[in-house]
Amino acid sequence: MTLRALFSVFLLLCWTEAAVAQSSSPVRVRVLDSQQSTSVTVKATGGDLRVHLPETSAPVMRLRPGESATLSLRGPEVAIKRDADGIYASSLDIQPDDGVAWTLSSGDITRTYTGPLHVEADGRHLQLVNHAPLDDYVASVVAAEYGFEDLEGSKAMAVVARTYGIRASTKFDTGDYDHVDNTVSQVYRGVRAITPTSRRATQATAGEVLTHEGTLIEAVYFSSSGGHTANNEDVWDAKEVLPYLRGRRDPYDSNSPHHRWKTTVSRSQLLNALSNEFGTRITGFVLGKRSEEGRLKTVTLLTPGGRMTVRANDFRLAITRRLPDADLKSTWFDASRRGDTYRFNGRGFGHGVGLSQWGIHEMSDRGKSYRDMLGFYYAGVEIRSADGDMLDVPDRPLATSPPPQERKDNREKEEESTRRIGW
Repeated sequence: MTLRALFSVFLLLCWTEAAVAQSSSPVRVRVLDSQQSTSVTVKATGGDLRVHLPETSAPVMRLRPGESATLSLRGPEVAIKRDADGIYASSLDIQPDDGVAWTLSSGDITRTYTGPLHVEADGRHLQLVNHAPLDDYVASVVAAEYGFEDLEGSKAMAVVARTYGIRASTKFDTGDYDHVDNTVSQVYRGVRAITPTSRRATQATAGEVLTHEGTLIEAVYFSSSGGHTANNEDVWDAKEVLPYLRGRRDPYDSNSPHHRWKTTVSRSQLLNALSNEFGTRITGFVLGKRSEEGRLKTVTLLTPGGRMTVRANDFRLAITRRLPDADLKSTWFDASRRGDTYRFNGRGFGHGVGLSQWGIHEMSDRGKSYRDMLGFYYAGVEIRSADGDMLDVPDRPLATSPPPQERKDNREKEEESTRRIGW
């Protein structure tokens, strides 16, 4: 055996050990993140819950099935109270038996989880981190994020959700958790959200992840492409061009309800929203550079003192955060002004990078397999199982197909006529 072959075997063994460890490790998710709770109720349902202080082996409290306790803040400490009993500590660990479900309630929200819960203070709020078993996490995410009941599309989403979950996010400064339970990461609503289809898809793809040249990919996804996906660097302020996140024509989007869309927004409300978001008075905006398929890459904001250019995705997110009813679904749009109203005509829903959920749903209806779907939306990836075996991904015959020249020419004329709409 050659030295190169020996080295390849060594790398494969290292990857295998890492994949097995990752596939069996829980996903650390900060739950009830959007609620910013100061007090929650934890309840034992399927079995006992043991409460531990930091670095103690014996539990200091035990909740029997049906019993509940209140978690709250006490200055920099956290407290757990059950009737007259109360314990205060810098942090608490609540440990169920394997597979035992328990609930967490905050206001009118109650969710059911498995796996341990780590509790500590985060300023004026509780930091609640569920160490979720990987399969439960994946099945719950598929149910929440995909929502369709076709098995092949659900299997594709399971592989994507697993890859995303295992690859720790760099979005959070803390080392206490890797993801949150909302769209900043992936939507995770606990085990009660799991459907028979999402569980079946998770089991059918057990341990499977997406890699590129042996490394877990950034398995990003969105709702609807509008007919073309996007390059990662055209949407985000990317540090590198990722070869597996390449924009390409998407023939599977035509049945999406978001393929084409229109919306109107009050000019005064939109400019106020932008002013509040960017911390300066915005008097208008100018549509900027576009990617090859037509998505806006930049938008220039007009201020009394000059101009500031922002990424088009930041422009869109600023509006949707401040004006949820504005329904600006993507950065692939043209805009015009009529009186005190902005009119937007757009395509697609979401950032457009990676996998399209409406696309895989259509592929499923056309009899495509989940491997076909993953190979179509992620260029040059490999599907690997937890034991290190590589599973074939089909060729991508349309990967280098250019956009029709006629559409590009028309877009340039439309862009020129609607570019300056800020006044």
